[in-house]
Amino acid sequence: MKRSVVAALTLCASAAGLAAFIWSGPSEIRLYTADELAELTCEALGERHEVAYHDAELAYYRQTGAFHDDLGIPSEDVVPYAVLIKRFLRDHEISETDIADTSSTTPILSSDFYYAASTICATNPSWQATDAMRQAALNLGLIDE
Repeated sequence: MKRSVVAALTLCASAAGLAAFIWSGPSEIRLYTADELAELTCEALGERHEVAYHDAELAYYRQTGAFHDDLGIPSEDVVPYAVLIKRFLRDHEISETDIADTSSTTPILSSDFYYAASTICATNPSWQATDAMRQAALNLGLIDE
């Protein structure tokens, strides 16, 4: 009987230690600079974008002990697509207000420009992401050829 109790306590202590180790893991979201993202293909940018969402949700879980009821969308300052779109807009002298959906909590990621660029990227994953954004801007009449 004593052995069973000791074994059960040891197992519980090990499980608690493992949970504490996992819980205390890094909760930081990987921040990318626009320069790092500018050279990526659509496929590579999409992968980083997906990881940013995943990391943001895990960070939230570690802080609160629960997952978001909604998508758990992180700030646009850390989402790779938004970071690169902001750089593209600045480089082409396009105002964020020209594309942003001001009724959304994520104005850039809810914009027609984002949808157009991500659609082009989805159909051409080997393209440079900035080339897809340039094509989207041309299609939407935001820039001239």
